[in-house]
Amino acid sequence: MNVLVYPSTHPHAASVHRFLSSILVPHYLPQIISPEVLAAPENPWQTACGLLVLLDAPDHHAGVRQYAETGGRILSLGVNARRSQGLLGLHDITMSFGSTGTGLGLVQDKRILRLVDRKASLHLSFPSQASTPAIINYDEKETPITRIPSASLDLGEGILVLGRYADDKTLAGALSESGTIALWSCAPPLPEQLLIPTLSALGLRFNFPESAQSQRPDLSLLPQLLLAHPKKWGVRRRIVHALFPDRDLETAFSTLDVKDDTHNVTITESVVFPDEQDIFQFHFARVISTADLSSDHPIFNLLPGVPKEEVKDVILPAQPLTAEQERHYTPLFSPSTFFAALDEFRSARKADERLIGDVLLYGEVVTSTQTMLDKNPKFLRALPSPLLSLATRQLAGRGRGKNGWLSPAGSMLISLKLSIPLKGVDSNHDSRPIRPSNLVFLQYLFALAVIEACQALDPAKEWATKVKLKWPNDIYGEFPTQETWKRAELKKLGGILVNTNFGGNTVDVVIGCGLNILNEPPIGSLAQLEALTRGQGVPSTLTVERVTAAVLTKFERIWNLFLDEESEGFRPFMDRYTSSWLHSGQIVTLTTTTPHTTVRIVGITPEHGLLRTEPLSGGRYIDLQPDGNSFDLMKGLIRTKTN
Repeated sequence: MNVLVYPSTHPHAASVHRFLSSILVPHYLPQIISPEVLAAPENPWQTACGLLVLLDAPDHHAGVRQYAETGGRILSLGVNARRSQGLLGLHDITMSFGSTGTGLGLVQDKRILRLVDRKASLHLSFPSQASTPAIINYDEKETPITRIPSASLDLGEGILVLGRYADDKTLAGALSESGTIALWSCAPPLPEQLLIPTLSALGLRFNFPESAQSQRPDLSLLPQLLLAHPKKWGVRRRIVHALFPDRDLETAFSTLDVKDDTHNVTITESVVFPDEQDIFQFHFARVISTADLSSDHPIFNLLPGVPKEEVKDVILPAQPLTAEQERHYTPLFSPSTFFAALDEFRSARKADERLIGDVLLYGEVVTSTQTMLDKNPKFLRALPSPLLSLATRQLAGRGRGKNGWLSPAGSMLISLKLSIPLKGVDSNHDSRPIRPSNLVFLQYLFALAVIEACQALDPAKEWATKVKLKWPNDIYGEFPTQETWKRAELKKLGGILVNTNFGGNTVDVVIGCGLNILNEPPIGSLAQLEALTRGQGVPSTLTVERVTAAVLTKFERIWNLFLDEESEGFRPFMDRYTSSWLHSGQIVTLTTTTPHTTVRIVGITPEHGLLRTEPLSGGRYIDLQPDGNSFDLMKGLIRTKTN
């Protein structure tokens, strides 16, 4: 869910966003929203908004009112608020004798936002007066803030007091009677000591220690490990030689096989690969010890010196990690369990065949698996295919367009590099070529792999049937709802992002996928769907390792079948895809046409991967590009995608 800070033009928007991010990530994704986006009638910000933070009154009130009246949570900072009884009245009208207005002597006042709070109305305005230092009393503690003299809270009874000014005991912060609107009259940003209890009072769920901020460890980037399936351990040699063709690294590899009886980590050699976005430094580690682990994270003990912030360190262990080494160096992900799960889900294949998942670049904390590959074109082109980048946490996860992606522990966070030769271009590539127009189907095929992996993990069909596809690239789950007018509550479980880099007769493709597996509310996850059938307290059978292995092996089978019948396009997979999507026969409104057009969804065109719709009024099909449009499932709108 998003936490939106409005408006982007406010001088304190960035600092408020920073404070919220430090507390709410990875459970919520704070973003700054512009007046244009908030006002756009076709923009679906309400459907994915867990909290709207107002630093000023919006130019257009209707969308904010609708959000509040449907239970949306709002936090207003630097606000002057008055509560009045009743829901009717000229809430946007103030008496004036100006020459323009909505009636005799009436002028619309956009500076005052009226919100419904049960059987009363809250009238909010945001004074621009200079602030002065003040003290707020909360929980018998004094917190310094800056006070706006003309801002006050006149809210009557039935509220929850969040804080009072120390000097005159007047109300400084309060939660409305409905419990969904929090108001602070002091200037933003709100100090952490006041912000955390306010967010809790609003019902946001997040894990945060009661101790002060100074005691909260911040996530930092960790070195990555270049690993391989134990039966194909030597394939890493090919990876390194491809990255450094002019370096003689056989000595470094040969020394990895030399037994060292000491308990010290021995880095035999380090080589650097600079690129546009990142600098990668590869370290050959002959011995990996579990003794004397003194640094903040044991994996730092594997580096020859102090890590540099601008360098992405990659460690090549001499041998596959033992169970004890995994507990120390990869405590949140077990490579051995992952490789064993690949074998479990695979059909019998040739021993020397390099399959998806056999080569693994793992980092417990990275910036973004997608960015590390997609934004480093030389690195991407040099890496042999296939190669999997996997992380437990991301600090800057990417979604479609300019969207961020929440990356909490318990999710599958992967990017898969494939090199695909193109038809019509001279190629000596050992893989089967495809038509460039068929690249669009990669996102559909990988989404189908996620669905069918869930079915493989749940052969009894207890929960997997509730995992659905949303066009063009999202995975949703159907959860129970208390609202009688809805069959189910849809929660986003994952998304797929495909980036391409063309070069000569080959395209390098990076397929990114984030899938919530073990996450707790408010984020929806597969484990939560599973728990609905198993009952509370029964441990989940799902793990990140097994789900990831199931997805990759399913995709590999689907991809090979697609290559076998590539001339057929998506036609052989159409029924499998549409049987699990949310849109068969769905009636939606296209805002991409003028005037807007009401259409029925028919399917996907098998040749070009377009969403096919037919107007209810008759006429020709209207086909929509997946990359240029966005589907607001909750509102039944398809709109032009804006970045």
